[in-house]
Amino acid sequence: MTTSSVPRRSVLRVLTVAAALVGCATPALDATAPGAAAFAAAPETYSLTIRHLDRGGSPTGTYDTTVTGISGPGAGKSANPHDASGTTTVRLPKGRYLLDSYLTTGNAADGTDWIVQPRLELDRNTTVTVDARTTAPVDVRPPDRSAAFLHGMMVTEVKHAGTTRLVNRMIATPSLRVAHLGPDTEPGAVKQWYDAYWTTKSADYALGYVFTGSRALTGLTRHPSAKDLATVEVRGGARPGTTGPATVDLQPSAGPTVGLTRRLAVPGTAAYFVTPERGTWDITYWAPTAPGAPASRYSADNIAVRAGTTTTRTFDNAPTSPAHTGQPIATPATSGTSTLRR
Repeated sequence: MTTSSVPRRSVLRVLTVAAALVGCATPALDATAPGAAAFAAAPETYSLTIRHLDRGGSPTGTYDTTVTGISGPGAGKSANPHDASGTTTVRLPKGRYLLDSYLTTGNAADGTDWIVQPRLELDRNTTVTVDARTTAPVDVRPPDRSAAFLHGMMVTEVKHAGTTRLVNRMIATPSLRVAHLGPDTEPGAVKQWYDAYWTTKSADYALGYVFTGSRALTGLTRHPSAKDLATVEVRGGARPGTTGPATVDLQPSAGPTVGLTRRLAVPGTAAYFVTPERGTWDITYWAPTAPGAPASRYSADNIAVRAGTTTTRTFDNAPTSPAHTGQPIATPATSGTSTLRR
C-alpha cells in the first residue's frame, strides 16, 4: 500500500512566540513625579527559572520549552527561553501560564519526552524542574505487529477563565514519552487528543483517543484488538478519459488533528481500521481527471463508525457489490486543500 507519511493538515500554535517581557516588581511611586504614571502602569514581573534534566538526571541543553500566558498581563504572549547549560531564566508578568517542554537525546531512535504543566501560577520568583525521568511511554499500537508507524500528533488544550490555549507535538516515531508537571488545574480544564497512523501492505490504521481532566497525561497505553476497531472502506472508480490515481485523505472530524493521505489506484479500494472512541471521521477524495482538466474533490464528513462493522463510501461511481452498502458521494468541493479542525 502506498501511503504518504506527510499529513494533509497540521495544527498551528494559536499564539505567536514573543520575546520575553523584561521588567521588575514596581514599588509605589509619587504620582506627581515626572514619568511616574508610565512606571506605575508597568506590570509586576517575576523571574521564572526552568531547569532541564535528561533521562539520566543530568542537565541537558537539548530541549524546546515554551511558556504561554493564560491570564494576567502576560495573557496572549509566549516566551521560548533557552540556555545550553540546561537552566534558563525569563522574567514575566504576574499571572497564570501554560508550560510545555520537549526534550530529546539527539538520537531519533531514543524518542522524545514531552512534559506539560497546564497550571503555572507566577506570583513570586519561581523555579520549575523539567525532568525527563518523570515521563512514561505513549504505547498505542495496532493488533497487526507487521504495521509500520507513519506519524502522529498529541495536542493539549487548557482552558481557564474563558481563555483557551493549545500546545502540540508532531511525532515521526512511536517513541513519545509524556508527563504532567505541577499542580492540578480545574476539573475538566485539560483536554488532550492523540492520533497515530500506521500502515501495512493491505490497510492503514488510524488510532485516535481523547482525554479530559485536570492533569496532562503521564503515559498512555492502548493496544486495541481487531474486534475493538471499525473498518472504513473507500472505493474509487475510474471514469473514461481520466488518468492517474486518486488521492484519499482520512481524518477525525473533531478536535485539532492531523490526517492520513494516500494514493489509490482506481478502480480500487482503500481500507482503514479506525478507533470508534475518536468519534466520527471525515474523508476527502480527489478524483483522477482528464489531462488538463481541473481537479475534482469530494467529501464525506461525520461518518459514524462502530467496532466490528464496516462502513463503505464510494466515489466516482465505482461499482458496489451486495456486501457493500455505501452510497456515491456527490459533494464536489472547489478547493484542493484540507482544513484545520478545532
